[in-house]
Amino acid sequence: MKRNLIIALVAVVAMGAGVAMAQSTTYEVKQGEVLHVYGNHLVVKMADGTVRDVDVPADFRFDIDGNQVPVSALEPGTILTQTIATTTTPEVVKTYEARNSEVIQRKGQTVILRREDGSLNMVTGIPEGFVVFRDGKQVPIEALAGGDKITAYIVHKETTVVTEQEMGVSGTAPAPVPKPAPVAAPAPAPKPAPVLPKTASNLPLVGLAGLLALALGLGIAVIRR
Repeated sequence: MKRNLIIALVAVVAMGAGVAMAQSTTYEVKQGEVLHVYGNHLVVKMADGTVRDVDVPADFRFDIDGNQVPVSALEPGTILTQTIATTTTPEVVKTYEARNSEVIQRKGQTVILRREDGSLNMVTGIPEGFVVFRDGKQVPIEALAGGDKITAYIVHKETTVVTEQEMGVSGTAPAPVPKPAPVAAPAPAPKPAPVLPKTASNLPLVGLAGLLALALGLGIAVIRR
């Protein structure tokens, strides 16, 4: 009676010559000056002198002097600082490969198998991670016998790198332009001297002078007497 066996072979393929990778984060800082703002676009002069046109999402907010403002609130002369945090995380991806074989012969720790394509494969001993199951139970290689139907499951483990980026933009608004000092109001012009009405004349003065002359004449006459 032939027995069904499940043989699990674990093959590990690790990136970096088998060296385990740990999560790491790197930071990149870029700085530029806002030249123009139109719609959701910014024209920015970078620190290296290049000029870039940046399409900013409508819901994006800039941290300007501690205030969250949209792109439309930015002013020319604003200095923007962009910080990009890139986090790389190793992730193990497993793929499974199933191979159906038949045990042709076992001698000691050596087993000769015939694959589905008719080719023969010889396995000596049980490599690390190589597990044999029969009827749901783990058995040693010595339990294998000619005629056994075998399904070999090969697990390939490959370490890939998952990259995530987080971007933050802060800035400093340009200094306000000082307002010009107020100009002093001119001194009021002096009021003109009052002008007599056109109906006024010099006759009262002439009459007064005549009256004084008459009084003076009478006085002299009295003295002579």
